[in-house]
Amino acid sequence: MLTSFHIKILAAISMVIDHIGYVFFPKLLIFRIIGRLSFPLFAWLIGEGEKHTKNFNMYVARLIGLGIISQPLYYLLFDLWRPNILAALALGLLAIRLDKITDLKIGFTLLFAGIAQLINAESGAYGVLLIVFLSKFEAKSVRWWIAWIVFNLICVLPLAIESLEQSYQFFAVLAPLFLLQWKGEPGLKTKWFYLFYPLHLAILWGIQFSINKGYYLLPVNVTPWIK
Repeated sequence: MLTSFHIKILAAISMVIDHIGYVFFPKLLIFRIIGRLSFPLFAWLIGEGEKHTKNFNMYVARLIGLGIISQPLYYLLFDLWRPNILAALALGLLAIRLDKITDLKIGFTLLFAGIAQLINAESGAYGVLLIVFLSKFEAKSVRWWIAWIVFNLICVLPLAIESLEQSYQFFAVLAPLFLLQWKGEPGLKTKWFYLFYPLHLAILWGIQFSINKGYYLLPVNVTPWIK
């Protein structure tokens, strides 16, 4: 049985595997498939955090602050001009709380999903909607599981039409299977857990830079020894 801390570790490990695959082994889809488990697990953790945090404002501030700190590293590693995944997590967190306290049901969810798409945040509207969806996770609800599968099919279909190779995103549908093992306990408390995000970006960029022997000051997605 898993605690929330164990799920954090699983989410972090699968994210690191995903990023290693993206940067160093772009042709090996197994890295990206494993990585599809990461964001849904983080999304669920955001929902649990919203329910149990004693200081919501500080929770949001930590996500935004770490997102800002991570942004230069995100660009250096991935060469992508867009807000990193912590932006989607922060917007999803705000959507859950504001819909709850205003009784608007999904009003703020749609608003923040639109904002995520507009600013081209990593995961975009899909990310915010997924966070809100998993905040309502019901392990024994057949209705929830059907809706979850349909939601993922709808989101993956445009990617699959564009390129069948991109359909690996559908493996995100498997992530809640780990949540079935959650025993309802937080486990080890880690208030600054999300520090791992900028730290792992820095480490991977350092490895990438070392492999390239310092010849490239700007990031590359495929290192010379893999070409």
